[in-house]
Amino acid sequence: MAKLLQINEQEKFIQINDISAEALSATWAQLVKDYPGYEVFFSYNSERMADGQVVPVGELAEIGAELVDDMLAFRLRFSNFKPITETNLSITPLDEAGFSTFAEFHDQHYPDIYWTSERIAKRLDIWQIFTLKEDGQITGYTMAMVTPNNAEIFAIVPADDLSFKTLLATACNQVFTVEKEEVLYMIDRKAATNQTLAKEVGFEKTGFYQGYRFIL
Repeated sequence: MAKLLQINEQEKFIQINDISAEALSATWAQLVKDYPGYEVFFSYNSERMADGQVVPVGELAEIGAELVDDMLAFRLRFSNFKPITETNLSITPLDEAGFSTFAEFHDQHYPDIYWTSERIAKRLDIWQIFTLKEDGQITGYTMAMVTPNNAEIFAIVPADDLSFKTLLATACNQVFTVEKEEVLYMIDRKAATNQTLAKEVGFEKTGFYQGYRFIL
């Protein structure tokens, strides 16, 4: 079981990736015994799962795990990127002076997300953030997490379809300027419009991601 677990004892958080139905029962019994009060997050990524493996939906339901993320994976290669070069939108990189205003806006739109503004502030080195403003007020933003191993669009809050596409394209353009060849973007399975707009920027669907949550 140990190799399946990512444990944060300080925050009482455990993540388990792609566990099979067969392994879930024994793992669950040990978790209940050894980690009372912890939040457990079961993560399933089709691009990471073994051939023929399926999400054990029934078994997760039996232990009471709640589906909290149901996403489709989209990837953009640099060669497929369709940038947006001409708009009248005011989109600028987030600077230190504007962080407090962004933090309030972000936490209002994503009150339950792991990456709260407090956590973002502690790891600004891995984030590329752009804000959209109208009359000096933030009306949208985009966040891209960029690490040595990957780049991922993490959140977009737009005012309309054009804003969405422009924010997305701006974030991707920034990622490609730091010599990344590919960008990942997880989009809610039900967000059909966002999927269409992402495809117009050059993204292609490559898989799915599901996350299940339980408090022991």
